[in-house]
Amino acid sequence: MNEQSVLRHEDLFHTGIVVDDLAAAQDELGASLGVTWSEGGGEVRLLTRDGARTVRTAYALSREGPHHIELCQSVEGTHWTVTAPGAAHHLGYWTNDVATTSAALLQRGMPVVAGISFGDDDAPVCAYHQAQNGLYVEIVAHSLRRILFRD
Repeated sequence: MNEQSVLRHEDLFHTGIVVDDLAAAQDELGASLGVTWSEGGGEVRLLTRDGARTVRTAYALSREGPHHIELCQSVEGTHWTVTAPGAAHHLGYWTNDVATTSAALLQRGMPVVAGISFGDDDAPVCAYHQAQNGLYVEIVAHSLRRILFRD
């Protein structure tokens, strides 16, 4: 990591791909890529410039790693929209402090697009920033590791 870096490459733990049909994507990619899936999701509070709202999420995270593949079900009206064919949607990094890391990314010209919390008064447990080239960077609190990898 150089002195100017906000994120550490060794904290990169997944590449996210948004799909319109989660089950079909799991079937297609699982066998081809040699991975099995751990499914998750549920209702979360999505925090954006327009305010907070509850959305239902669904995802499948490859059990195999150390670098995981995350398939995310698209959610209309959010940043979870399908990208161009063959393009990754986001890179996911662990962080010890979502708020501090988020502020540092913002300071370096990567605006925050959304955060996720479990309630309106709770601090975000992850945040999505967007690079100028369109790629999203997701920063995820280490405390979610036990939820994401419960198998």
